Parts: sequence; C-alpha cells; structure tokens
Amino acid sequence: MTDPILKVDQLVKTFGGITATDHVDFEVMPGEIHAVIGPNGAGKTTFVAQVAGMLRPDSGKIVFNGRDISRMSAPQRSHVGLARSFQITSVFKNFTAQENVALSLQAHAGHSFRFWKRASTDARLVEPARQILADVGLADRALVLAGNLAHGEQRQLEIAMALARRPRCCSTSRQPGWERKNPRPCAPS
Repeated sequence: MTDPILKVDQLVKTFGGITATDHVDFEVMPGEIHAVIGPNGAGKTTFVAQVAGMLRPDSGKIVFNGRDISRMSAPQRSHVGLARSFQITSVFKNFTAQENVALSLQAHAGHSFRFWKRASTDARLVEPARQILADVGLADRALVLAGNLAHGEQRQLEIAMALARRPRCCSTSRQPGWERKNPRPCAPS
C-alpha cells in the first residue's frame, strides 16, 4: 500500500480561548485532490496555514512525503515540495503573467542564471513559464501585465507561480475553478 504524501495527525491551534483547529487528522494520497470546506470562521485557512508553515501548531504532527515537517519554516517546506498559494492574490502587477512565472522559476532554482541577461529572453525561463501558463489556462494571456488580468486570472497566475516551484503537493484557499479542467493534484511518488 502507498503511504500518504501528506499526513496530519491531531493538529491543534488555539488563539486565546478560541480553538481554530481541534485535533485534526487529514491524509492525502499521491494523485488525490481534496477540498476542505466549511463556513467562515471554521478554521480552514488556519489549517492550511499550519500545513504550509505560516502558523506553528500548538500540538500535533505534519508529515510530508514521509518526513516530519511540523517544525519546518514555510520556505523549508517549499524546498521539500510543498507549495501554497494565498487567499489574497499576490502577483507582481507591473510584470506580465509570463514574467511572474519566470521569476518564480528563477527563485526556485536558487540562482539568477545570468545576471545581465534579460529574464524575458532566457529560454530556460520562458519555455517552462509558457507551459505552466498553458497548464492553468492562461497561455493566451502570457504577455498581459498581471495588473490587467481579471481577478480570477490573477488567481490562476498565482497558482501557476506556485506550480513553477515544482511542488509534490500544492494547497490553496479559494480555488478559482480552473482545476476542474486541468487537475494538478499531489504528484505520485
């Protein structure tokens, strides 16, 4: 039997006297897509923030790809293959969609390729960026400034930026709807 790519065991987070996550257990198997649903204030965003490393749980354990990541920072979790996009869209509005994804590719690679070369002409950035944009349904919007994209398209762009980091698993708040046509679940081992 295959092990879960993500396993959350007895996760607890409180804020003063308010319990946001109360002994949550959660598993994602390779290839699965899950949704965490509930009313406002139910703790969904708190749960996702704990899994992504933005909030430290009070107790419980988070295991990703067989490794305990409970005490890792968000950047460390990103490097081991766990990506997150945010509820509030955060893209570089004065850059094109393609440049936004290229920057994410470049940041994940950990170097600038060539310091004096324009990223917009570097095939090692441009081609993968175009493919990722196609994957999320934005191929025809690649050269549009992110600030000129509709809100839903900006959310798609943010997902593309998360996917550029080549995650094994990606979590997001408030999916924009593209995943019904182009599912990109947690990657199989």
